[in-house]
Parts: sequence; structure tokens; C-alpha cells
Amino acid sequence: MKALSGGAALLVMAALAGPAAAQDVRVGLIDMYGGGFAAQADAIRTGFQIAVDEANAAGGVKGRKFALNTADMGISVEKAITEARRMILDDKTKFVTVGSHSGAAVALADLLRGQNALGLGAFATTKRFTGEEGHDLIARGNLSTVEIGRIMANHIKSMPEVKRIATIAPDFEFGKHFVDDFMAAIKVARPDIQVVRQEWPKFGAADFTPQATALQAANADMIVSALFSGDLINFLKAAKDFDLFGNGKIKFFTSGADLVKMTAIRDSIPEGSLVTVWYPFYAIDNPENTRFIAEVRKRTNTYPVGSTVVGYVSGKMLTLAIRRAKNPDQPKSVAAALNNLQFASPVGPVKVRACDHMALYNFYVGSVKKDARFPDGIGVADVKAYNTANYARSCEEIARVRKP
Repeated sequence: MKALSGGAALLVMAALAGPAAAQDVRVGLIDMYGGGFAAQADAIRTGFQIAVDEANAAGGVKGRKFALNTADMGISVEKAITEARRMILDDKTKFVTVGSHSGAAVALADLLRGQNALGLGAFATTKRFTGEEGHDLIARGNLSTVEIGRIMANHIKSMPEVKRIATIAPDFEFGKHFVDDFMAAIKVARPDIQVVRQEWPKFGAADFTPQATALQAANADMIVSALFSGDLINFLKAAKDFDLFGNGKIKFFTSGADLVKMTAIRDSIPEGSLVTVWYPFYAIDNPENTRFIAEVRKRTNTYPVGSTVVGYVSGKMLTLAIRRAKNPDQPKSVAAALNNLQFASPVGPVKVRACDHMALYNFYVGSVKKDARFPDGIGVADVKAYNTANYARSCEEIARVRKP
């Protein structure tokens, strides 16, 4: 048998391997995989991976598989952008998601103004990401500080006993905009309320003693918190040490109590505290929820948290848009496929708005209950679902605030 020439051999090998289009569709996920926010980042990754695996099981992108690649940013915005550049320029990844960090999400939006790539914010909730800094190649799998602030203010509206409020929020992108948006909303809902103290701890702080003692002296009826994950855990430890909530006179209302397992705050958060949560799975009855809980438990040997479902929604909207795009290799085509995309989720229907590519779905408020019927003996009772579409900025306002 005559041997093939070098060039002919290469052609045969290429034919056997299939066309170049058979390469995996790379999807990047950048998050804080170390320190006090690692559990949240891991939960987002679990939910995102489930969505990717479902897309692959459904046939992928015309037979091509999705491949999820992750990178650790610590808590550094600069590191996040370095990783994003590496993914886009070196790995040829056209779809990059920032998991949690709002500052990193905004920086990604700015970076992608000059790149042929689509950026997604999973849990990053700063309003600027799809608002002031948003553009056609940006999308988000979560609500923003605007909706959170308005929903919390709406809940306080029916509490006439609350007349003096103090706030505590991390001193970075998310915390600053949360307080701004909550303040704007509470002035409309309850113009009689007085804000008597504002605390701005460093993001990722270990010691919240100064904040606990300052709030103790503020004579507030309620402390409204934007702390989450490690920050919330450490603050509540300090609050317990200084008996901040011991006499029951100060109410506590915090956003994002279920970004990690609530067992981490079971011994420190006062029973009856008001909380916002993304995923009170034990209070939701639909087939998607039942299936999702089982899948998470199979993979992790435990139950899901709010971060898990946000990761799932983010991965689902991205993979669906890529699969439905006219040209799945072109970010602009995928962005167009996001317009008015709808799908079922563990928390009910999800719709992605065309004007800013923000996923709209239920958000929940309830009160902390310590009871054996909940996972690890703590959960949320009296759960009320809020339709985020009713609290979102209008598309007209989004168009007005965006950069030309």
C-alpha cells in the first residue's frame, strides 16, 4: 500500500476529526472561589453546570458540546478582568460570566465594548451593569439593587412601628448602590421614616465590632442590611457578642440571607428577622423545583441555596440563547436571541427583557424561623413572592441612562 504524503495525511486526519465547527462552545465563569465567599461561588457554579449539562443532553449546539471553564478572581476586580481578557483573547471564549462581584461585572461591561464577546452577570446585582454601563452585549441572570431596594421598602411600608432606620452595607459597588436605591424607594414608600445611621464596612471584613457598637448607639427601630455571605456571618457574630438585638427593640431586615446555607447564621440571627431570599425551595411547589432539588442533592449531597438557582438561571438563559441564535458563534446573534427569551425554572417562569437582557423572575421576602421542619433547623416562614417585573426600572429609563 502506498504511503500518503504529509499533506494528504493531514487532510485525512481533518476529515476524520470532522469540521472545525465541532469544537466545544466555550463558556467562562469568573468568581470568588476563595475566602468568605467561596461557598456562594461554588453554589453558583453548581447551578450553572447543571444548566450546561442539560443543554448538552438536549443536543448541545448542532451537535457541539458546551464546555464550562472557571477562573478565580479572589476579590480583585483587576484579577477578574485579567482572567476575562485571557479567556477572550487566549482561549477564544466568546461568552464570559462574572459570578458574584458587582464591581467586576461593571468592569467586564466596559471591557466588552471593545471585544467580540458577550458578558453575563450571574449574581452581580449592581444596577449599573445592565443600566448605566450596559450595552447590547451585556445580560444579567438576576435582579438589580433597584428591585431589591424597592421590594424591601414596599415591605416596610406596612410597618408603622418602624420610624427610625439604620443601614449597613459593604463599601463597594453593590453596597453603595443598594443603599442609594433603598433610600430612594423608602422616601417614596415611607417619607416619614428617618435614617439615623449608615455603616460602611470594608468588603470582606473579619471584624464588625465597630459597626455593631455604632449601630447599638444609633437608637434605630430597624437595621436594614445589604451584607451577604461571609460579611453577613461575621456581622451577626459581632451583633450577638454585643447583644445588639437582645432586647428585641431593634428589628433586622437583611437582603440575601440564603446565598449560603442559613445554618451559618442559625445561632446568631434573631428569630423573626425579615430577610429577602432567592430560593425558599421548601415553599415552592412545581415540577422544575422538585427535579432541581434532586439534581443538586445528587451532585453535592446537600440542598440548594439562592446562589444555586441564580447560577442555574444564568446558565440556562445563556445556553438557550446560544442554541437558538441564528449564528451561535457570533455574540451579537446570541444577544439578539436573548430578546424576550422565556423558560421554566425552579422558581417559576423566567423572562429576559429585550431592552436590557435582564432575567425577571420571582423574588421572596419572609421571616426567619428556627424549626426542625426546615433544612438544618432554620428557614423562612410567611414567604411572600414579589414579581420583579413590577419593580424594575422601565425600558425608557434604561435607554435614558445608558451611555451613547
